[in-house]
Amino acid sequence: MSQFNANKTAHEAINKSLLELLPESLRKWLIKGISAWFFVFLFGALVPIAFAPFNTQSSLFSYLIFFPLALFLYQLLHTRTAKEAFYKGAVYGIGLFSVGVSWLYVAIHDFGAAHWSLAGFFTGGFILLLSSFYAFFAWSVFKIRQKKSISQTYLSLFYLPVLWVFFEWLRSWLLTGFPWILSGYPLIETPLAGFAPIMGIYGLSLLVAFSAALLIARIKPAISLISIGLLFSSGWLLGQIQWSEPQGKPLSVALIQGNVNQTVKWDRWQLEKTKQIYISLSQDQWQSNDLIVWPENAIPVFYHTLESGFYHNLTLQAEKTQTELITGLPVFDDKTQQYYNSMTNFGAQQGYYYKTHLVPFGEYVPLASLIRGIIQFFNMPMSAFSAGEADQPPLIIKGHKAVVTLCYEDVFPQDMMTHIPQSQFMINLSNNGWYGDSFAPHQHLEMARMRALETSRELIRSTTSGISAIIDSKGKVLVKGPQFKRAVINGKLQPRTGTTPYVFWGNYPIVLLFIVTLLLLKRAPSKILN
Repeated sequence: MSQFNANKTAHEAINKSLLELLPESLRKWLIKGISAWFFVFLFGALVPIAFAPFNTQSSLFSYLIFFPLALFLYQLLHTRTAKEAFYKGAVYGIGLFSVGVSWLYVAIHDFGAAHWSLAGFFTGGFILLLSSFYAFFAWSVFKIRQKKSISQTYLSLFYLPVLWVFFEWLRSWLLTGFPWILSGYPLIETPLAGFAPIMGIYGLSLLVAFSAALLIARIKPAISLISIGLLFSSGWLLGQIQWSEPQGKPLSVALIQGNVNQTVKWDRWQLEKTKQIYISLSQDQWQSNDLIVWPENAIPVFYHTLESGFYHNLTLQAEKTQTELITGLPVFDDKTQQYYNSMTNFGAQQGYYYKTHLVPFGEYVPLASLIRGIIQFFNMPMSAFSAGEADQPPLIIKGHKAVVTLCYEDVFPQDMMTHIPQSQFMINLSNNGWYGDSFAPHQHLEMARMRALETSRELIRSTTSGISAIIDSKGKVLVKGPQFKRAVINGKLQPRTGTTPYVFWGNYPIVLLFIVTLLLLKRAPSKILN
C-alpha cells in the first residue's frame, strides 16, 4: 500500500492541472493573503450570472458556472486549517446568495413594508444560514485531505463532486428545504442538458462539479480537455433522444395574466376590479380554447364566499363552451376545518389540489405567536395555511391527468415524480408579484423548464405578473408573456406519454452514491496536515 501511495504522489508531482498552468504569481494571489478572501467572495458572486436571466440572453453565460467553482475548489485544496476552509466556504456562500437571492430583500422591504434595516437584517440572516452549507462543505473537504490514502487527484475527481452535490441535496430538504439556484440549472442552455432526463438536477450539479474538478485535478491537461469534450458530446447525443411521445391532439391554451399590483391586491376595494380584470381578459377566450388558466390566488378571497355567484357563473360558462378553467384559489375545507392554498378546475370533472410545500413566513409563520407583529411582512394576508396531504391524485383536465404544483413547489423535483408516469402534462400556478423586477421570476422559469426536461412533459406556467409561459418536453419555451403587463398568452400544449430514466429511479442513485462515499471515507486512514 505504501508503494501504491508513493506512485500516486509521484504521478501527481509530474502532472499539473490546467489551473497550475497559470503564472505562479497569479496563483499565489488566489490562495494567499487578503486577496484570497476577496477572490473567494468574488467567485461566489459571479455564479448567479450563469443563471437566468443572463443565460437566456446568451448561452455563453451558462459556461461561467464552471470557472468560479473551479477557482473556489482550487482554493480549498490549499487551505492550511479547517477553520480557514470553513470561513472561506462561508464567504463563497455569502457572495453567491447575496447576489442570487437578493430578491428576498425586495419582498420584505418593497412589498412587506419593512424598514430597510429590518429587511436587510432578515435577508442577511437568511444568506448566512444558506452560506453555512458551503462552510461545512469546505470544512469537509479539508477533513478528507487528512486521509493519507486519498491523493489530490482522487480527492478532486471523486470526493469533491460528490460532496458538492451532497450539500446541495441537503439544502433541498433540511429546514423545509431551499433548492434554489442549484449549480446544475445553467446547464439547460448547454449540451449537458441531455443528461437531465437520466440524472435529474442533482446529476447535472454533479457534472458541473466534476467538470470544474477536471480543471484543477493533477492530470495531463490533454486528458482534462478530452474528458470535458466527451462529456459535452455525450450530452448532445443524449439530447437527441425523445423520451416521450404525443398522446392525442394538442390542447389550445390561454394564460390570463391579470398583473394586479401586489401592494393593492389584498385590499377589499380592489376585489371587484380584480374580478372584472380576469373576466374581461377571459371573455374572448372561451370559444377558441380548450383551457383557460388563471394564476395562483387570482381572486384573493376564499372560495366559499364566491361559490354560489362568481364561481357558479364561471362553471356554467365553462360547461357551455366546453372549455375548462383552471385557477388557484384559497379554500376552507369543511371536513378538516382548515385553510389551504389550492388549485381547482371548473367545467368538467372538478377536483382540488391542496398545496403541500408551504412557503415559510409567506403561507405559514413559524413561531407565529412570537414574531407576528414585528414587521408587516409577517402579517401578510393568508399566511396561516395548512399543508395538504403528500400523496394527492392528479387533477383530471380535459380528459388528461395533470401533475399540478403551486408557487415554488415545482423546484422540488422529488415531490412531483410519483404521478408523472400516469400523467400527460404539468401545470404550475404562481405569484411572482412579491419579487418585483428582480432575478426571482427568471430563475423560477428556468427551474420550471428543468422540470419539463427531466420528465419529458410539457408544462403550463401561469403567473400573476410574469413570467407566464408554455414549455415543451425539451425544456424550451414555446411561448411566454411580458412582465408587469396585463396579457393573454395563447399557445398549444401537447399531452405526452412515456417516462424518462430519472422519473423511474428518481434521486436514489445519487443517494446511493452518498452512502458509498461515506463507507469509503470510513475505511480511509487519516494523517496530520502540516
